[in-house]
Amino acid sequence: MTTWGVLLGVSFGYGVFHAAGPGHGKVVLSTYLASQGGAWRRALGLSVLAALLQGVMAIAIIGVLVFGLGWLTRQAMGSIDQAELASFAIVTLVGLWLCIRSLRRLWRSRHTASNAAATTVTPAFTPVTTSPVSPHSSLGPMVPSQRHTHDAHCGCGHDHHIDPRQAGDWRVALLTVLSIGIRPCSGAVLLLGAASLLDQFGKGVVAVLAMSLGTALTVSSLALLSVLARDWVKRHLKPARGGGQWQSWVGLAGGALILVLGLSLTLAQWQRGPAAGPPMLGAPTAQQSDPAPGPFGAGRG
Repeated sequence: MTTWGVLLGVSFGYGVFHAAGPGHGKVVLSTYLASQGGAWRRALGLSVLAALLQGVMAIAIIGVLVFGLGWLTRQAMGSIDQAELASFAIVTLVGLWLCIRSLRRLWRSRHTASNAAATTVTPAFTPVTTSPVSPHSSLGPMVPSQRHTHDAHCGCGHDHHIDPRQAGDWRVALLTVLSIGIRPCSGAVLLLGAASLLDQFGKGVVAVLAMSLGTALTVSSLALLSVLARDWVKRHLKPARGGGQWQSWVGLAGGALILVLGLSLTLAQWQRGPAAGPPMLGAPTAQQSDPAPGPFGAGRG
């Protein structure tokens, strides 16, 4: 029981400290929350989902490829490259969509402002239309009240920017989580591979889940800092000119950053080629140099 507790504690601690290093989608998630907006509950939810999805993907890779398809653990480790490439491609799509959405909002805001400027020119004399007066009434003529409902196309000149809590579409948020979680943690895959060789795959699964909780703790802390930083800027800067357009400009900058990051990572992964096998699993032999192709392409030894 003591050994089991030590394994869970070490796995949780590894997730906490390892997530503080490069990777694990911290830049993507923090940029998304800082530029697109979101409450602290949203930040916590996305962080936990992304971290747990990384653990589930590691379990799926070993469980399906090793136990389901009979791959070697070394070959299953090689499939992480394909998962990384898919993750970076989705990051690129998220950044592209955020840029397009911000540009559309800026265009609509400018179009509404132009219409408002054209309709706010008042004539020199505006006749007042009076309503019929009852002969028994002493109130005199009554001017009918003109109630106005604000919307995005009313052209009244008021600001109709989207609330930051509604700015992040849930579909884009889930796509962001998918782009982060589809790439499993290499440490989790290595732990599951060693557990499968020792016939302790079940314990390896529990340890990976503990590792995912540690990762979620670190990633959610950074995500909360992004939300707090955005709220601080919103409270203290209070841009007077441009109304709510500043939020669209911030969203465009964040989307552009995610787009550039996704493109650079995709190109780097594409040009890097096959990765070397894990040292602790040994080097591939001549018979294992060309493994049979699987659903994720040829396994790398």
